Amino acid sequence: MYNKYLVVKDTKVGKGTFTTVQIPASNMIVELAGPVVVDRDVPSIDLPNYLQIGPNTFMGPSGGAVPEFLNHSCDPNCKIHIVGNRAFLYSLYVIPVNNELTFDYATTSTDSLESWQMTCKCGSYKCRKTISGAGYLPTDVYEKYKINNMLPLYVMEPGILQKR
Repeated sequence: MYNKYLVVKDTKVGKGTFTTVQIPASNMIVELAGPVVVDRDVPSIDLPNYLQIGPNTFMGPSGGAVPEFLNHSCDPNCKIHIVGNRAFLYSLYVIPVNNELTFDYATTSTDSLESWQMTCKCGSYKCRKTISGAGYLPTDVYEKYKINNMLPLYVMEPGILQKR
């Protein structure tokens, strides 16, 4: 893993996670860590740094660890891979030295526009302007993400896992 090669730097939207070495394609970069909570225990849906990892399960903030500063991009260079209650950041392609690590927040979210949305500031020419759950991705983007294994099962098949 690349923990010791990740640094937090200022970006145009606050802080971001950057790599100090080149990261090969399809490589696990880091495991995200934090307390696992069910939706009824999340203090507020508007709190940052809660990552959805199941139909009603979230990973809370880790207390300042470098991966906590992962920003959204509509043209990401990373994806989140979820296994049970664990989340891992993987590179989508070769990431050069000093590049910011980003993922598309919509890929792990089942939210509706009414329950959560954010104004995107990624600056990509592919910017969608408003980010919400995966169900609001444009069809071509959703299909690309599906082909590239960027969407967890609970997002692609919402009824497959029962909410408690």
